[in-house]
Amino acid sequence: MADRISTLPDSVLCHILSFLETKQAVATSILSNRWKHLWLSVPVLDFSITRLTDKDDNFRFNDFVYSVLLSRDATVPIKSFRLYVIYDYNEHVTLRIPSFAKWINIVLQRRVEYLDLHADIYGWPILPNTIFNCTTLVILKLNFFWIDPSCSSVLLLPSLKTLHLQFTTFPKHQDFMSLLGNCPNLEDLLISDLWFDYKEDSLALITRTLQALIMRRTL
Repeated sequence: MADRISTLPDSVLCHILSFLETKQAVATSILSNRWKHLWLSVPVLDFSITRLTDKDDNFRFNDFVYSVLLSRDATVPIKSFRLYVIYDYNEHVTLRIPSFAKWINIVLQRRVEYLDLHADIYGWPILPNTIFNCTTLVILKLNFFWIDPSCSSVLLLPSLKTLHLQFTTFPKHQDFMSLLGNCPNLEDLLISDLWFDYKEDSLALITRTLQALIMRRTL
């Protein structure tokens, strides 16, 4: 039987691969010479629901993500980047994401439009401030992160339309309000389990473009 899929144009094959998790897309490189480098041009990177239980798992995962990002052609955009990792730990092992900021900065440099980050880890990671002045970002979803106090000095997300924040900590209410104020095209806002290091007056959400708002357990 003829291999009809391999006769399709590279652009079509990359589109098909974009529906797979990145680990599966990379695995197609062993199919034939035609498929060997196709995954390098897939515009979607999806490192979904990875559960890490020990230091060896953590090392392999960090090495895999970093190698995927560094192997890609720097001129090929990354339209979507999803990271969903759960760290199981005990009192003897604390797992970290040592290259997290480097990963995100690489993705931002490739003109990312969709960024979905979920890092269920002991001691929430600090987001690099470069996220908050990305001009191409349209959708931003954050789970289990801590926002650096200095982020308010670089805020500008002119293309952002969807913002979902869950289990996220801001230094102050004003930092959160500054974020909203610098998203002039925001339409969809979800905030759940939002925390603040310093308690202030209650939040007052004011944004003229908002079309959908969901709020749950904001402290």
